Amino acid sequence: MRKVLFTGLVLLTLLALVTGTVSAAPHAGGLITLVEVRNDNGGNVIFVFRASGEFAKPKLNGTVQVQGADANYGLHCSLVSDDTIQCTTSRKTAGTHVVVYLAGFIFWTYVPASSGPTEYCYNVYDLFINSQEEEAYWLVSDVHCQDTPASEGDQLTMGESTYGFWNESPTCWVDPLMIAGYYAQCPM
Repeated sequence: MRKVLFTGLVLLTLLALVTGTVSAAPHAGGLITLVEVRNDNGGNVIFVFRASGEFAKPKLNGTVQVQGADANYGLHCSLVSDDTIQCTTSRKTAGTHVVVYLAGFIFWTYVPASSGPTEYCYNVYDLFINSQEEEAYWLVSDVHCQDTPASEGDQLTMGESTYGFWNESPTCWVDPLMIAGYYAQCPM
């Protein structure tokens, strides 16, 4: 019996070690998928999730458990767009395998150790157009971090969208933002 239990534990550990980003099974409220784990220098350990369906705001906090240790940390989350949830947790999880519990979903992943002394993070902007109110404005849809500073004209591809780095936003018939970041192309 001990041999079977030990073998099962070893197989489960190996599965956890080779499993990267995973999505959890759907439930009545929708589906949450873990899409990114990063350890921002001078910042936080950040988990980025994509969500579909409805999730109550009180359910958007969870816990992070370090595997192989008796350590649990809070997971503090917020909706950054209609389908993106961004969560932060303790930097003590850096360089460890963790189990993340969020809104009834469970994820196994690795939190990278700090990636070096400097990291450059920029907002990613999409043009939000509200035709009913006849208004348009730039809206932060994500944050992108990289190892080197961005230069005017640099390109970033996220999903099916391409963004350009500019020291201020394109006009796109709206008042420009005087903030450096990655901006979506103006629609035709």
